This record gives sequence, C-alpha cells and structure tokens, in this order.
Amino acid sequence: MAADGGPAALGMVLAMLVDGRGKPVRGGSGKGQLYASRDGLVVLKQTAGQEIFQRLTNAALLLSIVVVIANVFTVKTQAAIWIAVALQAVYWLSFPARRRSMEPEPLGEAALTEQVRRRALVQIPAEKISEVVPPGPPKRGFRTPARFVLQDGALEIYLSNDQYRQALGALGRQE
Repeated sequence: MAADGGPAALGMVLAMLVDGRGKPVRGGSGKGQLYASRDGLVVLKQTAGQEIFQRLTNAALLLSIVVVIANVFTVKTQAAIWIAVALQAVYWLSFPARRRSMEPEPLGEAALTEQVRRRALVQIPAEKISEVVPPGPPKRGFRTPARFVLQDGALEIYLSNDQYRQALGALGRQE
C-alpha cells in the first residue's frame, strides 16, 4: 500500500495474461505501470506520447548504426560520422527521460480509476487471484515471472523480489 492508503505504484513491468493452457491472451501482454491494492492488480499502458518518444529514441539509435555501416561500405564521408554521432547524442541525452518513465508514478484512488478507463492493459480483481507464485531466482539469460493464478489462466509479471513483496502486501497477502 502507498503511504496514503491508496494503490501502491510498483513501476514499469512486463506483464502477460495467459489462458488455462498457458497461451498468451490476445491484447493481454505488454509493458506498463503496475498498481496493486486490496482491490486487485492493474497494469496501465504507456501513454501515446511515451510510446512515440520510446520508438523515436530507439529509431535514432538504430539509424546511427545503419549510417555508420553504410558509411564504411559506400559513402565514406566525415559528414556521415557526424550524423551518426548526432543520432547517438539524441539517444543518450534522452536516457534520463526514458529512465524516469520507468519509475513508479503514484496515483490516488480516483486518478487510478480514471486512468484505468483509458489505459488499462490488464485489470485483475483481488478475489479472482486464487494463488500467487513468486518469481524464480535470477538465472543467466532467463528469469521466471511471478504468477498470479486465476481460475481460467494467470497473470505473469516480471517483478523484482522487492516489487513482488510490495504487491503481496498491497493485496493483503503473505508469502
């Protein structure tokens, strides 16, 4: 729970809703801000502006690589290198803003309810969660997500151990 008794903001997560056979549910997977409360779990999608910003900065990084490779094999001019440096600068100077977008965004109960209507990726009521399986220990190149088991499937979320404990506490459950 948040300090004011509202929903706990847990930050940016990768979440996937799966059916009873473990297959992803269409439209139930993505990246978003996770909120947990006694009422349940909510994952809010990024805003359109955040999504566009992420795509543009990633495109700048990839384009800088393409420019350098093209310069090595074809153009061979100093201007191409400066263009690649400028594109890299755009990517790396946007890092603080991209990092801030991953931090928890505290919302009050009313604000969260409003955002759920517009941006909900997944919303699971607490009473539908029958079992909670903690995330597996980190392994090289692979991590097991936390599973919030439902009657007809599960919500799998990649959480740190701290985020997992906070989510359980907000839901009113113990490990």
